[in-house]
Amino acid sequence: MPEPTTPEPVPAELRALAAEADALAERTAEMAARLEAADDGHLQRLAQPMSKATGDLADYTGEIAKTAAYLTRVRVSRDPHLCDVPWGICPIHGVTLHSLGDRAWCTATGCGNSWDYDRLHTPCAEPAVAIATDRDDVTGSLCSAHASDAERRLDGCRIEYLDHRAKNG
Repeated sequence: MPEPTTPEPVPAELRALAAEADALAERTAEMAARLEAADDGHLQRLAQPMSKATGDLADYTGEIAKTAAYLTRVRVSRDPHLCDVPWGICPIHGVTLHSLGDRAWCTATGCGNSWDYDRLHTPCAEPAVAIATDRDDVTGSLCSAHASDAERRLDGCRIEYLDHRAKNG
């Protein structure tokens, strides 16, 4: 893989970009309001595309803000003390997540866990409590929910808990 020519963006840069877009949306809304208030019908008609631009900018701002939040979660997941699995899990019930758009929730009966981001398709950011070794001797750090799932599903997988209490807690 070739070296990137510029460093990857950091969440703060994306949040600053979202703030700039939000400021532009505010200015566009002000212009639309001034056109709407004009005495000239031709100018009033110009308010409609300006209002549409305001809405488009608001959508753009929202997407940038969501990207900044996602980037934050991805960068956090790189912490070596966190689970290595590249998808999310319910920390209580395991592989029970469902997602739609920018929301995820646990489907286990009685579980009220939900997230306002697509946790299912986001790298796991739960604390690592175990080392898993598969039949090919490939190892990875896992959270308790992913470790339990690996024990149940992966034939030949060995789980070594970093703290014997982690398996039960």
